[in-house]
Amino acid sequence: MEAGEGALPLVGIGMFFRMEKECVNLLSPDTNNGSRARGPGVRVFYEKRGGACFVPHVALATLFARAANRAGIGLQMTEGFSPHAKMSFGPELPAGVVALSEPLDIWIEGDARAAENAPDRLAERWNEQMPEGFRVVKCLFPAEGAAALGKDCKAALYWVWAAGADAGELESSLNRHYGENLLQSLAAGTCCKDEDENKNENGRGFSRVSFVVSKPAQNGIGGWVKALTAEGTIAGWQDLRIVRAALGRWNGAQLEPLAEEGIVCLRIKTQTESRTEK
Repeated sequence: MEAGEGALPLVGIGMFFRMEKECVNLLSPDTNNGSRARGPGVRVFYEKRGGACFVPHVALATLFARAANRAGIGLQMTEGFSPHAKMSFGPELPAGVVALSEPLDIWIEGDARAAENAPDRLAERWNEQMPEGFRVVKCLFPAEGAAALGKDCKAALYWVWAAGADAGELESSLNRHYGENLLQSLAAGTCCKDEDENKNENGRGFSRVSFVVSKPAQNGIGGWVKALTAEGTIAGWQDLRIVRAALGRWNGAQLEPLAEEGIVCLRIKTQTESRTEK
């Protein structure tokens, strides 16, 4: 139907988005007229231990934003009708997995050269307000033109302890499940068989395996846990202790962790090295 006299004009999708941006400018003048300095992106490395490992991935953005607000750290907001703090997380982890060096890119307001925005000071301010079990390990400002976080998280190192499982079964299952995405398997073996404090509630000792997988966003740990359960190797998540120790790039021989702290995670002798020393 053609628009006649007195009819409302048709609004194209492009005009709609221009109107949306103008509305946001009017509603948020402080962040759009240059009176508030727009700061850089900060790469934060954090750990979550104990009960904190059960906080779901979807809750992390709110958790970090609230801690920043309490610490007086201004965060840049996205534009649109539902603005939220601008941040980007590494590959998702299932609830219950401990993490030692998880990366997070978050954009702050203000001058990066200001004393309160120095990397060490930012970490201190965040840690003063973080919930129990969470700790910011370090903060840094990536170099200009540095790769986005998603492009940096090409591989992940996991430590796994499985109650009552045979180490050989764990390695075989790893190879079946991950195939060519299993980049390295380290230090498989049985441990804790004679130490009561290191047994699970059913009194079974743990076998351990450490391994590196590629594309952690697609090759998560949850799929392997389901495979172990289906194979009857374990009863379920309750038989496992899982730690994601580091994320980074694979150089063809080993994982290059994003955070320097992750380097200590690689000081694990492979089976071949252990046999050579004997």
